[in-house]
Amino acid sequence: MTATSWKRVSGAMGIPFVVAYVLLFALNWNSPDDTSSDAKILDYYGSQSHRVREITSFFIVAAGLVLLLWFIGHLHGVLSSAEGDGGRAASIALASGGMFIALFTVAGCVWIATPAVISDAGDKFTLDPNTFRLVAVMGFLAYIAAFMLGAPFAFAVGVVAWRTGFLPRWLAAASFLGGLGGLLSGLFFPSFVYVAWILVLSGYLAFRPAGAAQAQPAPTAPA
Repeated sequence: MTATSWKRVSGAMGIPFVVAYVLLFALNWNSPDDTSSDAKILDYYGSQSHRVREITSFFIVAAGLVLLLWFIGHLHGVLSSAEGDGGRAASIALASGGMFIALFTVAGCVWIATPAVISDAGDKFTLDPNTFRLVAVMGFLAYIAAFMLGAPFAFAVGVVAWRTGFLPRWLAAASFLGGLGGLLSGLFFPSFVYVAWILVLSGYLAFRPAGAAQAQPAPTAPA
């Protein structure tokens, strides 16, 4: 496989995460939340098929996050080359992307705790609806924190792309929009904008035209 092919493969690694994210909601669209009634919470988690679905979705998302880490590492290298010596955006993107993965993992672990402990402990565990509500809110807060701390990743890509042209201007602008979606994730639906940005960026890096311009490092000032 050529170096160019590897770059395309690395650039495509954001797509599996988006697929996993969509499957997360597709498999758990009717799961209860903190506003659900006691009866719905107990009935839902009393079903083995519901618990298996949630546990399965956790491992699907975990696999997507592993590949997303590959994608973030690839972008770190691309940003470093584009901004040249002395740039900080690549480091910011790497740290922010790492925080996104870490906190998204925490949210998944918190959300999966209920079906996992019921399936593992069986009759030894009695689910309390109020405990479930507490755990559900903790998971949602970790979810929000993941996107908010992941926002600088999108902004860093947008700034470097705008300055150097390693991405087209429309995609640089979309990166700013993705970062804004991350910051507003407390409203929940804006987080979809961030995930959509990952899909668009990853798709472009994977299938960009062969003749697309590659940014050159900015010249450093003479000592």
